[in-house]
Amino acid sequence: MWWKRRGGAGVRHLLMSEWDPIGVQGVPEAVDEYDAYVGVVGRMLREGATADAIATYLSSVCSDRMGLGPVEERDAQVAVHLREWYLQEMREAGDE
Repeated sequence: MWWKRRGGAGVRHLLMSEWDPIGVQGVPEAVDEYDAYVGVVGRMLREGATADAIATYLSSVCSDRMGLGPVEERDAQVAVHLREWYLQEMREAGDE
């Protein structure tokens, strides 16, 4: 239930606001641009993937699917933030 209420939207927000490899943040028509990756990142978080594994996934999306070069520093920072956010969310969900 948490995923439907907050999880998916949270991952979507972080991908758009912090990762955004194609620079579409703020474009209303592109609000769902990264939705294809939200579920994969969410699954990785639920399965306890490391920040390095998440960063590798994000980098591979940039190079393999988008035809862009990965920005490894950005991908690593976003992956760390995703894990921190997820762990905080799980702590808060446990308090409810």
